[in-house]
Amino acid sequence: MFLDPFHAAEEGTLRISAQQGSAFAKEVAGDFNPIHDATNPRFCAPGDLLFALVLARCGLARRMTFRFTGMVGADAALNV
Repeated sequence: MFLDPFHAAEEGTLRISAQQGSAFAKEVAGDFNPIHDATNPRFCAPGDLLFALVLARCGLARRMTFRFTGMVGADAALNV
């Protein structure tokens, strides 16, 4: 799958390392915001990547609502 290099799936959770998130931001999304730099101590996973992972896992529906309420740091366990 296209998104495989940008996350790890293990035991029902997804994890995005700082290197994976940074690579997605720069190579795919063209997002050079410093908060997506792998070496930034306040690294934040790109919202574009989170959105793409949700769509890949859950599919697309006529009506969908997404609410990003906080920042996702490197290697956080995500349940989708």
